[in-house]
Amino acid sequence: MVHQSLIARIKAYHLALTRRIALLVTGRFDSYPQPPRGIDLSPSHAHFTAYESVPLHLSWGRAAIADPQEWQEKARAKLAQLIGYERMETPPSVVESRPHPIPVSISGSLEGRAYYLAAAEDHIPVTVVRPQDSRQDGDKNGADAPLPVMLCLHGHNSGVHLSWGETRMPDDYNKLAANADYALQAVRHGYAAVCIEQSCFGERREKKLTHPTPHLCFDAVQHTLLLGRTLLGERASDVSAVIDWLQAEGKDMGLDPARIHVMGNSAGGEAGLYAAALDSRIGAVIASGCVGAYRDTIGCRSGCADAVIPGILQWLENDDVLRLCAPRPLVVVSGVNDHLYPFSGAAAMAAAAGDIYGAMGVPEMLCAVSGPGGHRFYPDQVWPAFMEMTGQG
Repeated sequence: MVHQSLIARIKAYHLALTRRIALLVTGRFDSYPQPPRGIDLSPSHAHFTAYESVPLHLSWGRAAIADPQEWQEKARAKLAQLIGYERMETPPSVVESRPHPIPVSISGSLEGRAYYLAAAEDHIPVTVVRPQDSRQDGDKNGADAPLPVMLCLHGHNSGVHLSWGETRMPDDYNKLAANADYALQAVRHGYAAVCIEQSCFGERREKKLTHPTPHLCFDAVQHTLLLGRTLLGERASDVSAVIDWLQAEGKDMGLDPARIHVMGNSAGGEAGLYAAALDSRIGAVIASGCVGAYRDTIGCRSGCADAVIPGILQWLENDDVLRLCAPRPLVVVSGVNDHLYPFSGAAAMAAAAGDIYGAMGVPEMLCAVSGPGGHRFYPDQVWPAFMEMTGQG
């Protein structure tokens, strides 16, 4: 037995060494027999083949519904069902409110205030950033002049604090160099920035599980599926809950709840885009690094599953989500070298969704803007287009 155990260990060592050399030289190691000619046993082969015949029953071009608003009503209901999007019956309550200083090195003329909202079983940290001198007399009674609101949403990074230029992790400096300071940009363009900490990031990262998976979102994706929801649906629901709160209390904060826009990149862009598709109170959208046909993006790569919607290809494609934003201003943006959502795919989706914008008589309210690099936000390209589209340029 000892002799056999030694031989088995030597063989295992030899196999491990062979595997390591193969991975170093070719990047692949396959010890399994070759399948018969013409047979592909990879699970993705069957999936990619199935993509070619998905029904897309409710897609604008297939649903045989002539009226755009009637189509939107039915498609919006189906999308809400698929992602588990929910609206609260009452606005969330403020658990705590406290001043949040913006570092003087960033700007001495900004004020911030942090709020912790209780929304059903959720708690949502929200930070409002605005100019200190923005509270001007709006009339003889001294009413504050309300500011339009920009909801700022971040994706897979260390947290929403990047939005106002704060650094808490080593890589934050690189993120800010890549224009992740959305709140500061929004304030410079006349907005009050309402910065929402998204589920799984920053303060809302997983801390309860004993052994969380390395990927920020993976555990939450699994848990939401068990509940018949999706992480994307929960994030979009959070956005709507914050809007409920702004509509209830925004005027007292010097904000204009009738002018609420949203911006975000990557997972932040996804949450903002889907929230706008489902919540018509969002008046305009900047969707960055998050637009592309499902079959060409999340449907053909590995990575985070936080944008996966069970059964979506039975009903809708990504261009239909853009159509649900019509007739509101929508700027779709992506880098030409974006490895997740290349501009070519984003532009194709925007071009396809242009049909419903045209049918509603506002083709100019949808545009695709390209950035010269990879997966990041492009303020120099985005803001001029967005401000002109919304009549603020």
